[in-house]
Amino acid sequence: MAVVSTYNFQIDMQCPQCGAPVVLNETEYIIQCDFCRTCNILHTHPFPCYYMEPTLKKYSSLKIAYVPYWRFKGLEFTLGKKTPGFRVIDLSYLAVKKSLLPPTLGLRSQTQKLKFLHKGITGSFLPPAISRKEILQQIGGTGDKKVHIGEILSLIFMPFYQDRDLMYDGLTGSAVAMRSSDLDANKKSPAYNLKFTPSICPNCGWDLKGETDSLVLHCNNCTSFWLISNKKLNRIKAMFFDTKSDIHMPFWRLQIEFSKLKCSTHAHLIKIANIPTIIQKSDKQKILYFYIPAFKINPKLFLRIGKQTTLARIEPSRIENIPQGRFHPVDLPLKEGFQAVGPLLMNLCVSKKDIWNILADENPKLLSYCLVYAGFHATGSEYIQKTLGFSIQKNSLKFGRQL
Repeated sequence: MAVVSTYNFQIDMQCPQCGAPVVLNETEYIIQCDFCRTCNILHTHPFPCYYMEPTLKKYSSLKIAYVPYWRFKGLEFTLGKKTPGFRVIDLSYLAVKKSLLPPTLGLRSQTQKLKFLHKGITGSFLPPAISRKEILQQIGGTGDKKVHIGEILSLIFMPFYQDRDLMYDGLTGSAVAMRSSDLDANKKSPAYNLKFTPSICPNCGWDLKGETDSLVLHCNNCTSFWLISNKKLNRIKAMFFDTKSDIHMPFWRLQIEFSKLKCSTHAHLIKIANIPTIIQKSDKQKILYFYIPAFKINPKLFLRIGKQTTLARIEPSRIENIPQGRFHPVDLPLKEGFQAVGPLLMNLCVSKKDIWNILADENPKLLSYCLVYAGFHATGSEYIQKTLGFSIQKNSLKFGRQL
C-alpha cells in the first residue's frame, strides 16, 4: 500500500452574513462565524476554484499572471484479478501545456492561505487547457480498472510576476525558465459564484447540528436528517444501531441491482464470500444490503470495516429522538459510496478472478439507500463496536478527516 502525507489547504474568506474574516479548511462545508454566531453551508459546485495572492514586495510593480493547476486528493482502489490494491493520493498537476512552468504546486500551498476566485482580481489569467475529465483519466492511467473514492478535485491559480521577458514565481521569487511573452495570459479573472445556504432545518426552521466537515446535518427538534447535495439540503432516511454509545459512526446502506452478477440476497453473499454455513430458506429471502463507511479512513481499513459490517447482518431501526453522543461527520458522498461497492465485492469474494471478470462488464443500479449510524464506545485509543466485535483506532479517524 502506498501512502503519502496529506494535508488540508486553508482558505481565507468572509462570513456571508456579516463580512467578518473566516478561515476555512478545504474539507469543511459549514462556515461558523465567531462574530455574528451564524452558520452557513458553502456550495462549490462543480468543484472549488482558488487563487493565491503574490507576496513579494520587491516585485509589486510588475504585472501578475495567474496559471491554473489541478489538485487531486482522495483514495484510489485498483480492481486487479488477484486482489484489490489501494493507495492515498495527494497530487497537483499543471493545467496548461507549458513544459517550462513548474509541473506541480509543490509545497507552496502548505505555506499560503487560498482565496476563492472572484471577479476583479488584479492580473491576467491563463485558462486551463487540460480539462477535469482529462486529468482524472491521467490519474487513473491504463491497465487495471481504478475507482477513486472521497476525492477532492480543485482548480488553483498560482501567481507569477512578469518583467519584460522574464518570469518569477509569485510566492518564492525564483526565476522561471519560461519567457513572459510565451505565456499568453490575457484573460480577466473568470467568474466563480459561491452559493450559501443557511444552516436551518427546511422542515421546522430550527438550527441544524453537525460537524463543519459533514455532508449530513440533523435537526434535534423534528428528528430529521439532511444531505448537502446539488446546492441544497435534501432530506434522507436515517436509522440507528446501538444508540447508547459515545460516538455514532455513519454508514451508507445500499441495495444494489446487478445486471449479470447474482448478488441480491444473503444466500448469494454466503456463496460469494464462501462463508462456512448452511444456507437457510431465510437467507434466500433476506435482502442483501452493502454497508459502506460514510467516512474517510485509510483505504485498507475502509475495506475491512465495510466487509465486517456487511457480513454482520445488522438490523438498524428508526428512532423518535436524536440519541446522545457525538456524530462522526459524513464526509464520503453517497455517489462515491455507490462506487465503493466494486472494491468491497472484490474484498468479499474468495474467487477474485471470477468476480473481476464479471464486474468488468457490470452496470449496477442503486435501488435504495439510507444512512445508518452504528454506535461505538470509547476506550483508550479505540472506539469499539461491542455487538459486531471490532474496533476503530481514534488516530485512524483523525487521519481520515484530513483526506
